[in-house]
Amino acid sequence: MEKIKKPRKRTRPTLILGAMPSETVPIEALMKMSKSGLSDGFPCHQGRLHGHPVVVGTTGVGITNSAMCAALFIARFQPGELIFTGSGARINQKLRTGDVIIAKKSIHHCAGNLTDNGVIYRKVRGPTKGSMTHYAFSADPGLLKLAKEAARNYIPGNVKVGDQCYRPIVRVGSVCSSDLFGVTSARIKDIRNKLGCDLMEMESSAVGQVCHHLKVPHLVIRSGSNSAQPDPGVHYRRLGQIAARQAALFTIHLVSMLPESQ
Repeated sequence: MEKIKKPRKRTRPTLILGAMPSETVPIEALMKMSKSGLSDGFPCHQGRLHGHPVVVGTTGVGITNSAMCAALFIARFQPGELIFTGSGARINQKLRTGDVIIAKKSIHHCAGNLTDNGVIYRKVRGPTKGSMTHYAFSADPGLLKLAKEAARNYIPGNVKVGDQCYRPIVRVGSVCSSDLFGVTSARIKDIRNKLGCDLMEMESSAVGQVCHHLKVPHLVIRSGSNSAQPDPGVHYRRLGQIAARQAALFTIHLVSMLPESQ
């Protein structure tokens, strides 16, 4: 009789990245056997989360920092998948602070020609002859499916924003990125009309591009903070921590559902 092979236990870690400490601290607080340090100048924590090996890193803000950190960490730790967690300004006016978006797609919203009628989005030449690099990057289908399942059995706690108290929603959507923290009302309208994005932030599309090129499964989980606006500083400082925590809590729940083998 032929022996049934047991599934190989998960050895490759899940790489979890966030731009700032507020986006990763709730995850690090639950890690077991954790050790911290720097990897190529980027803060990182290695340990286990819900029994799974994980590496949690802080990239710093912006597409260059996040892309550089993602590429270096992928090369060093050889993760089985990458999850990017954090907050984002709300483009979708129906979203509330703390609502979580599982991104089916992350998009460079400053990729192409900026005209008097807004951006004309276009691909750019890739690193090899004849190749073109897109401005939008889809989530890994398997991780996206798992995240949808996780959302169905996830019960978030209530959040309090001003005089309102409510339970955030978790749903699938899309996010867009660039190195712009605040943008004009005309730019927000252009993004809304042409891309239909739910949230705007400063890292995810760059990480998506790195993962696409290096063939690493990835997923972006973002929670809405302030409304997208030209000068978001005051509102972000008031609401960003709430959003960062909600994205981190759902990320923790998702990791608990990762398969034991890979």
